[in-house]
Amino acid sequence: MNCRHIRGVKASHSILFFESNGGRWAVSSALVGCMFGAMFGGKIINALGRKKALMVAALLIFISAIGTALPANFTMFWVFRIIGGLGVGLASLTVPVYISEISAHSVRGRMTGMYQLMIAGGIMVVYIVNTIIAFSSADAVWALETSWRWMFASMALPAGFFFFALFSIPETPHWLIRNNRIEEAKKVISLVHGSSNETLNVVSSIVKSFDKSESRGGSAKLFSQKNRLLTFIVFGTAVLVNSTGINAVLYYGNVLLEGIGLASGESAYWQQITIGVMLFSSTFIALYYVEKAGRRKLLLIGTLGCGLTIFMLGVLIYLHLTSLWMLVLILAYIVFFSAFVGPIFWIMLPELAPNHLRDKLVSAAVLIVWVSNFLVAQTFPMMNDSHTLVALFNGGFPFFTYAFFCGLYFMLAYKYLPETRNRTLEEISLELSSRANTSATANS
Repeated sequence: MNCRHIRGVKASHSILFFESNGGRWAVSSALVGCMFGAMFGGKIINALGRKKALMVAALLIFISAIGTALPANFTMFWVFRIIGGLGVGLASLTVPVYISEISAHSVRGRMTGMYQLMIAGGIMVVYIVNTIIAFSSADAVWALETSWRWMFASMALPAGFFFFALFSIPETPHWLIRNNRIEEAKKVISLVHGSSNETLNVVSSIVKSFDKSESRGGSAKLFSQKNRLLTFIVFGTAVLVNSTGINAVLYYGNVLLEGIGLASGESAYWQQITIGVMLFSSTFIALYYVEKAGRRKLLLIGTLGCGLTIFMLGVLIYLHLTSLWMLVLILAYIVFFSAFVGPIFWIMLPELAPNHLRDKLVSAAVLIVWVSNFLVAQTFPMMNDSHTLVALFNGGFPFFTYAFFCGLYFMLAYKYLPETRNRTLEEISLELSSRANTSATANS
């Protein structure tokens, strides 16, 4: 939230919520909650199941919406922000796992891509709602004291709807089989496949995929010789997906547009809505092509496109060539990310994790996602406001940095990522295990 348009108005202590370092903590405190939600999420979804974990996440977000709208002081505000972050972190882990486990392999990519579509749609709606609320009154005191409360309270509606909608969905067959509830798993699989023979085949392949001796091990098993390469691939993509800079654009979009001279005041909000619409609409590209072209090819296109566009944006900023081309590059960057990079990451993350390691591996990877998210949120304003970096790079340094990480992501995808299109989770696990064994043999 940007409260600079009301700075100087005499008002109560609530202005402290969004001033100075408090403003930065108001944003990043939720990310701390997301990190803890992801950190403990693996144990939660393993113990309670995917469905109940999602219900817990919805309740935490609902509580956060009410608490952040009606805090007595700044401490209460950021405590409720962290509570909401716990819910978001847990949901960000559980949703892709749930979708990947409940979906037939022929449509799994498209169904998991819907997760990114809904995220993008939610961001777009938040931009629109916040803009309407922020400028619904010309009264500066109302904007200071009340508008932000409505912004946070609006989270309660989708959270409440989400909670009650969860009563109508089944548990995933993988979790049921892992907990020896075979008959329940058969019923769920039959809903997806509609064939008794296919149901028996799927149940058999899932049962065989669980390595009981491996699943009893601790987190150190992620770095065993058998799993080391897989862990490197998953953790590497988790670090790099946010290091491309997307959250700097989303969190500080209006500040960015004002800083490069493309907008000010209310127009910055409306141009940020344009960013949200582009983020949402371009995700449909991923849904259309993910089962046709494959995951790996789309990711290579996306990381290359993101790297080129954000590097060119940095060059224009460095040369002080302020123009609408900057906005074009920002929108092109968003298209490459939301069409190819973001959705493919969330599609491939649960696909790459074998059944017996999925809970702990995806949990650790999502934790890394939120840690890198937090670091991006903290370091962008630092880089953007650094007198030394501004003197050397004329404001282009953050964008050169993000372009560098896009290049690293491209190389990692090109060298290590397998194609997972139209393959069962069990088939993917077998290929990665075979590749790991080959690598271990070559190194021994």
